[in-house]
Amino acid sequence: MCLQDSPNHRHHSQFLRLFWCTALLVLLTTPILAKPTSSTKTEKQPDDNAPTLITADQMSFDQDTNIGVATGHVEIVHGDYVLHADKVIYDQNTDIVHAEGHVAILEPTGDVIFGDKTEITSDMDQGFIDKLGMLFIDNSRLTAQSGQRYAGRYLLANNGVYTACNVCAEHPEIQPLWQVQADTITHDNVEHEVYYHDATVDFAGVPVLYTPYLSTPDPTVERRQGLLTPTLGYNSQGAGYFVRQPYYFDIAPNIDATFEPTFSSNDLLQLGGEYRERFAQGSFDATGTVTYADLVSVDGVNEGNHLRGNLDANFLYNLDDVWRAGSTIDFASDQSYLERYRLPNSDMLTSRAYIEGFSGRDYAATNLYFFQDLMPSPQPGQPFVLPDATFNLVGEPGQAFGGRWSLDGGMLITQRNPSTDLGADTPDTRRLNLDAGWERQFISDTGFVTTISGITLADGYVADNVPSTSGEGTSNITNLRPFAAGMTVVKYPLGRQGDGYQEILEPIAAFNAAPHPRQDNLPNEDSLDVEYDATNLFTLNRFTGEDRQDGGERTTYGLRHTLITDNGARLEMFGGQSYQFSKNTDFPGLSGLRNVWSDYVGDVDFIPSHWFDMNYGFRLDHRDFSPRMQQLTTSAGAPIFRPFITYVLADQTETTGYIDKVEEATVGVNSTFYQYWSLGLAHVQAFNPQPGPRSDAVTLNYLDECFVFGIEVSHDDTTRLDIGTGTSVLFHFYLKNVGGAHTDNITTTAYPTQFRQQ
Repeated sequence: MCLQDSPNHRHHSQFLRLFWCTALLVLLTTPILAKPTSSTKTEKQPDDNAPTLITADQMSFDQDTNIGVATGHVEIVHGDYVLHADKVIYDQNTDIVHAEGHVAILEPTGDVIFGDKTEITSDMDQGFIDKLGMLFIDNSRLTAQSGQRYAGRYLLANNGVYTACNVCAEHPEIQPLWQVQADTITHDNVEHEVYYHDATVDFAGVPVLYTPYLSTPDPTVERRQGLLTPTLGYNSQGAGYFVRQPYYFDIAPNIDATFEPTFSSNDLLQLGGEYRERFAQGSFDATGTVTYADLVSVDGVNEGNHLRGNLDANFLYNLDDVWRAGSTIDFASDQSYLERYRLPNSDMLTSRAYIEGFSGRDYAATNLYFFQDLMPSPQPGQPFVLPDATFNLVGEPGQAFGGRWSLDGGMLITQRNPSTDLGADTPDTRRLNLDAGWERQFISDTGFVTTISGITLADGYVADNVPSTSGEGTSNITNLRPFAAGMTVVKYPLGRQGDGYQEILEPIAAFNAAPHPRQDNLPNEDSLDVEYDATNLFTLNRFTGEDRQDGGERTTYGLRHTLITDNGARLEMFGGQSYQFSKNTDFPGLSGLRNVWSDYVGDVDFIPSHWFDMNYGFRLDHRDFSPRMQQLTTSAGAPIFRPFITYVLADQTETTGYIDKVEEATVGVNSTFYQYWSLGLAHVQAFNPQPGPRSDAVTLNYLDECFVFGIEVSHDDTTRLDIGTGTSVLFHFYLKNVGGAHTDNITTTAYPTQFRQQ
């Protein structure tokens, strides 16, 4: 009840108001009971003018002794602070506030302080609490025999214990997985630092590490300048034994940086770092490394020590609500550098500068591209793209003759270096294109769903050094290619609902009509390869880009079947084929589209229950049903033992420059064999080309709310320039809020953010 409304104590109202206001100000502003929400925020102070609500079983004030007392389920609410105790006493003579019996204080930060009793001076410089307990907002906790408050900022916990592990609800007497015990634990609520003196780290009650001094940020600190957890490991293919020790710089609230030297047994020293900045209109970040080490050329010759490194940088600037500009730089000094140092890598690095705009469904962009090919074998020369400009406009549904219109256009300019062997027989292209499209859907009373679409386009080319169709020599061309295509797709979905299931059977048929464009003499920048599968069977253009258009007349048919049960089981199957009225020699060989009858394509998704799932995609030769492409991913079993297999078989078209067939499988097992423990085994086996093992890996992880441990042992059987076959050993060890040793290769997005080094 509110004090001013109590008739039993009205004659003491003046003194009681003084008592409670003074008590609240002392209790709720004493930093022994408070800490910040982040390292960049100041401690929240109570509002003197905030209303105070006091409830208790009994309240009294003795005018002779100037002592006020509240007993029985005492609750005091002042602003965002809440105090609970069995009894609260205020001595006006000494300005001492005394609370005892199940003392608990909830702070605006969400932290809770517990104790048997506490005494605090009104000047907030000195305080004492018996049987101290502190539950932080992240569920970590600190306990001590007693705590002292001094100098207005320090909390000194005597014989303190800190842990971020949960206490077992069924057996609270069991010690947590790990805890830090210290003679004294000092919390500085101004610097937001925790200091441990004469400390031991205990695992399951057994001391495993002693340190006379340890300092860590308190759990509320989001970032703090200093040493981060190191990365340790062994990689026989590259650096050998290595340790990476990052140092974090907290430059400003919107700027930070990390310096990462790596010391290794093979290459001695590699310097690395990262810079990140956010500003009102965008952001910038850059990551890079550099070292001075042996370099093996693409010819396999050791050229001695060279400066080697990489750079990955991103810039974004929002010009207004529609337009933004940016750039991406992705560069490596040589083909094997990224893989040697286990950095994120791919066979092709792309650098880009761009301006783009978004407005409703409309989009426009201008891009400049630079490509760096990291394939160890010689490849065709990669172009500079200066620029690739495009726009895409889409109308509202029903706006154009009951359908939706679209208008696309663009400009492409590519430039290669003709002085290199790889650039001698590759084109330099200038292209302008304008495409207008229309699409409308009809649904009949009988259930037929018909979609009619069409496109008209005009492409203008001026190109130099275009390889001739005969394969002999090159020529310069100027050409205008007009083109138009139309397609009608008819679906007839049939559905039924049975006892515990729903079933849909959907036959699909389409007809495409277009002239055969003369395009074999045109440069081909964006349609070199064709990935023909179930996803692009019913499309206007089955090429990947603009330089090649899918001409001629063809019919396409397919059948989709879906079965879903009430308990969540699902089976979905699709298969189809197309018939071209005449051969289309624009498609590369082995693409499955060059003959009048295309290859059969389809996919199957089968998930009968939580213990089994399978996805299978295929392309079968139209003559003898021999597999041209197969992709199988399946796993089965319970979490304690769940084997998996991934299988890939694919014909490669001659335009890719690779061999004709790739066949590879990954087999393994994942096991959550005990609470918090998981084990993973994986083996990669190649069947074509060059049959043999490719890699093996064993990963063991432990993950709970306060501790992560992981170890990965892998063996790679592939070779590449200065990277031979070898074994890597990496591990991760981390105590929440305290620190540990970190290995990025093992840390995954499945780990909580507190265990991921950002």
